[in-house]
Amino acid sequence: MSEDININFKMNINNDDQKYEVQFSEQGKRYYKNQKTFIKFKEPLMHELEYNQLTLICAEDEMQIIRNGHVRMKQKYKENEQTVGYYNNDNLFSEIIAYTNKYDYSNENIYLNYDIILDNNIIGNYQMEVNIKGVNEG
Repeated sequence: MSEDININFKMNINNDDQKYEVQFSEQGKRYYKNQKTFIKFKEPLMHELEYNQLTLICAEDEMQIIRNGHVRMKQKYKENEQTVGYYNNDNLFSEIIAYTNKYDYSNENIYLNYDIILDNNIIGNYQMEVNIKGVNEG
């Protein structure tokens, strides 16, 4: 059984001395399975009028992000650990190495801070905040 939710999503990206902020609100679904929380919603693409389907799978000590659509990605995040995932689109397939600096999860908020690593060098830092409210809460 799933519940309708409202998502406020914010991502701060620091890459090669450039800073970006991605912010949007979207409706989504939340359900629970195998002691994990699944949150699904559409993620608008930055430069196009298309969307990715984004799934956040949250457990107490780790999180997994799955993107499907124009961009396909799968990556686990576990605090103070390095993990390997993948990213691909029409032009590129790449392995992703991430080091999770901080992960915090509750029913109302998700906070994730991680570094992307290439050739043993940090090439970017990502800070994601997701605020979740039930549809009836506003």
